[in-house]
Amino acid sequence: MSWPCPARQVTCLECGRCCTYVAVGINEPKSARYASDVLWYLYHQQVSVYLDHLGDWFVVFETRCRNLEPDLKCAIYPQRPEICRGFDDRICEVNAPDARARTFATPAEFLEYVQGWRPRLFKRLQRDFVPRS
Repeated sequence: MSWPCPARQVTCLECGRCCTYVAVGINEPKSARYASDVLWYLYHQQVSVYLDHLGDWFVVFETRCRNLEPDLKCAIYPQRPEICRGFDDRICEVNAPDARARTFATPAEFLEYVQGWRPRLFKRLQRDFVPRS
């Protein structure tokens, strides 16, 4: 979910990025239990883990909304869910990306992060939860 900062404001009808994934909050992986969950998520295709600028963690499933039309319009716009109604394209990840946010697409990327963030946890993960080559 990391995108470069655009030179100008990108409208929803030019992008539609927010309609191509589902993000669900997860526990901060500060224990072996939760960190091994992150590894499990990342073993799956089209799944990533996102750490936002506030320190909140999400598992992200790349999947297009059934109601997103080819022209990037919403087929159910007048009856769209509340989560969609609260969206503001002025501060979305495309128009206002935060350099502090981080996306992990592979187990290796996550392990590299953990190694610098929590070295003891990294050692435990390496010992108990990372397959040996």
